[in-house]
Amino acid sequence: MEEKTEVINYPKIKNAILLCLLLCGIQITAGLVFGIIIGLLGIETDSIIYGIGIIFINLLSFGLVIFLGYKKSHKNFNEIFMFNKVSFKYWVSIIVFMLGFIIVSSELDNILYYFLPMPAFFQDMFALMLVNKYIIVSILLVGIIPAFVEEMLFRGIILNGFRRNYSLKKAVILSSVLFGIIHLNPWQFVTAFIIGIISAWICIKTESIILCIYIHLFNNLVYVFAIKFNDIIPVKGFNTAFSEQTFQPLWFDIIGILFTAAGIVLFLNNIKKTRNNT
Repeated sequence: MEEKTEVINYPKIKNAILLCLLLCGIQITAGLVFGIIIGLLGIETDSIIYGIGIIFINLLSFGLVIFLGYKKSHKNFNEIFMFNKVSFKYWVSIIVFMLGFIIVSSELDNILYYFLPMPAFFQDMFALMLVNKYIIVSILLVGIIPAFVEEMLFRGIILNGFRRNYSLKKAVILSSVLFGIIHLNPWQFVTAFIIGIISAWICIKTESIILCIYIHLFNNLVYVFAIKFNDIIPVKGFNTAFSEQTFQPLWFDIIGILFTAAGIVLFLNNIKKTRNNT
């Protein structure tokens, strides 16, 4: 009588936590070494060399962790990362949704910062990333790189393993909690957790990571440009929470809520039509 071999789907929660700890460990170690080097060489933190160094540290840390998680999963590339094409109708609904959600999430940040102001040293740290005099550094460091590597890790490797080991609800929530925690500060946790929930659900429904990357990229790039060009943005309080503690106009919040709701309705209708056609 043949013995049944248990299929182990990597990662489980313990494995995912270890991956996150490894990521933090590599970033902290590499950051300390890099900090010593630029200090000895007298390199300014707004220089292109400093920006390239931070970009390299992010690519190195996420690259190593993603590679390790991928190899341990023992699955093929697209089974894990799901770079599958998405129907145009889903793109329309998510674009509408993000036009509203970026406004809603900005006001949520304003509320959080009102009750829990960000310390000055955290503000300085964010300013280094967001207000680098070389805009391409900010775009790469805050927008493009996180959109790809963070989605590949959390909506690729981690969510993929969780949904095979736990219920879908548990997989979505746990992966989103880890996504929030990995930002290592309470001021980003709330928005990151919400975006994690939304992205995980979309990833499961579409069987693709592409829309998740778009959501992440759009969210981060709008934040970069809102901070970088805050003097020419006409709406007070829009994505300026850590640098200017104020609220957005009510009419702007209402527009955000309406677009968010419209995007959700469109997406749900598209899922319903897709289900009926299969």
